[in-house]
Amino acid sequence: ASGRVARKKLHEYEGWPKGIYPMSDGWVPPAYPGEEELIAYEEKMNSRRKAILVKRHVCVKNVAFDDLSQQDLLNKAEFSMYCMPIMEGPYSGEGDDRTWYLIVYYEVAKRGKVERAFKALDSDITDVEQVPVDPDDAQDWEKELMYDHGAGKYKAMFSEHEYFVCEKGSPEFEDPWGPKHPDGPLWE
Repeated sequence: ASGRVARKKLHEYEGWPKGIYPMSDGWVPPAYPGEEELIAYEEKMNSRRKAILVKRHVCVKNVAFDDLSQQDLLNKAEFSMYCMPIMEGPYSGEGDDRTWYLIVYYEVAKRGKVERAFKALDSDITDVEQVPVDPDDAQDWEKELMYDHGAGKYKAMFSEHEYFVCEKGSPEFEDPWGPKHPDGPLWE
C-alpha cells in the first residue's frame, strides 16, 4: 500500500477529519490517522455494497405506524422509512387518529414483501407511485440508507419536527417565503 505510484495528500483521503489540519507547514496532531490507516479506510468504504433503492410517499394512522416502526418488521420486510408526524389539525388528530407521513425505502426486488407488510396492517400501498432514488442527487441520509440496505440493515428515522399541512389557496400556502406555523410569532 505504501508503494503507490500516485500518492494523495493526506487531507484528500475520504476518511480525513474535516477541520483546520493540516496546518500551513504540514503539521498534524499525532493522534490523526496516518496514510496507511486512511488507505485502509478508503478501501473499506469503496468495498461496501450500495443498494439501488426506490421510495414511496405514504400516510398512515398511528395504530399502523406503531407496528410498522418496529425493528423486527423492518428487518422481516426489508425496508426503511423516514417518519414525519403531521401536526394536529384537519389531517391529523390525537392518539390513534394521529397521521404519519412516511417515506418508505426498499430495493425493487423486495417490493412484494413491503406491500404485504403494509397490507397486513390495513394500509394498501400498491397504488402508490414507486420513485427511484437517484444516487447522485440523493439526500445524505438517503445515501447512507443505500449502504445500510447493501449491508442488510434497516431502520426507521424520525423527524424532530411536526409537519403542518397547508391547503392550496391558504395564506400559508401562498407566502413566497414558505409556510409558517400560525403560532410562529409566539416562538420568536
